[in-house]
Amino acid sequence: MTVMSFKRCGLFAALSLALAASPVYAGVTDEDIQADQMTVDDVVTYGMGLRGQRYSPLETINKDTVAEIRPVWGFSLGGEKQRGQESQPMIKDGVMYITGSYSRVYAMDAKTGEELWQYDARLPDGIMPCCDVINRGVALYDDLVIFGTLDAKLVALDAKTGKVRWKKTVDNYQDGYSITAAPIVVKGNVITGVSGGEFGIIGKVRAYDAKTGKLVWERPTVEGHMGYVWKDGKKIENGISGGAPGKTWPADLWKSGGAAPWLGGTYDADTDLLFFGTGNPAPWNSHMRPGDNLFSSSRLAIDPDDGKIVWHFQTTPHDGWDFDGVNELIAFDYDQDGKIVKAAATADRNGFFYVLNRTNGEFIRGFPFVDKISWASGLMIKAARFTSTPTVRVTRLPRMTAKKVKP
Repeated sequence: MTVMSFKRCGLFAALSLALAASPVYAGVTDEDIQADQMTVDDVVTYGMGLRGQRYSPLETINKDTVAEIRPVWGFSLGGEKQRGQESQPMIKDGVMYITGSYSRVYAMDAKTGEELWQYDARLPDGIMPCCDVINRGVALYDDLVIFGTLDAKLVALDAKTGKVRWKKTVDNYQDGYSITAAPIVVKGNVITGVSGGEFGIIGKVRAYDAKTGKLVWERPTVEGHMGYVWKDGKKIENGISGGAPGKTWPADLWKSGGAAPWLGGTYDADTDLLFFGTGNPAPWNSHMRPGDNLFSSSRLAIDPDDGKIVWHFQTTPHDGWDFDGVNELIAFDYDQDGKIVKAAATADRNGFFYVLNRTNGEFIRGFPFVDKISWASGLMIKAARFTSTPTVRVTRLPRMTAKKVKP
């Protein structure tokens, strides 16, 4: 063997060892996402499954062994940007991905806590997060790590390097828009809501092609606003949310109605529906906006292919207490008299727990889950209406029945 051949062989061997020691970044597939709830090696969806049940079949940690859990490593998100930290970690092929306050993303070795890379969004002056500068997490798809920022952008990073692969402006942060929720990926589209209802923005849910960042559809969550789909680069009208403006809003307040879907959504493959909750109506002064103020403080079932609203259920009509309706709607099945009921449930901030038929939004049952509810004395189950107490500022009984709606 010549000296040159020996050197080449040595170089090849060194490269082989280096590659063998490097993490293997297998892309996250649609199949991985759908199976996430039933796997224990990775966590690739917010909520540990698109339904958001946060249940794992893991057997190593159970009620008998949980007391033996001990800290192995810690990771500080310190400096001047600690603030609130609300991220759910994602784990793929031994790498953990988390977000931090002020729109930061970290990748780290899940076994050792060693930082692999960090991405800091360069936020402009004048961002308008209403309640803190937190972020709830990322979405994983293919070899991308996707998250939303406080200046209302959606950013896709290379999972191996943290470099930006694409970046899209969801809306204008100067108008009060921001993003704090973890997006979700369904059928190759990354889907996000927005925050900012306190500033009179128009709530909306948007879907982007996860690999390219191209806009696919947009659905406003305030009655009266047009939805759109994008085909071959063309913006096409796709029906007005609620069918027409002003049906449950006075004057032109629907033009700045809030109803931001700021906590993110879930997805149920059985019904092929997205479920997003919406926040408070704007303005906060409810005396200025008599009516139910749709689709604020509601749960929406949305077609994941084109963004049309399939049904809605409003938990707090004419919300004057900032209860919002964003708490996740969790899909599940149960047996009743030998028949499987496709249900979904949510614990609302108004103090009531609701069980709905997730195929059509019909009310099944509801009950209070907290003590001393002061704004309502109970639910009239048959009519699914609230019975108001004398201290409640609304004088009528607001409707609670779910309705099929036009997009």
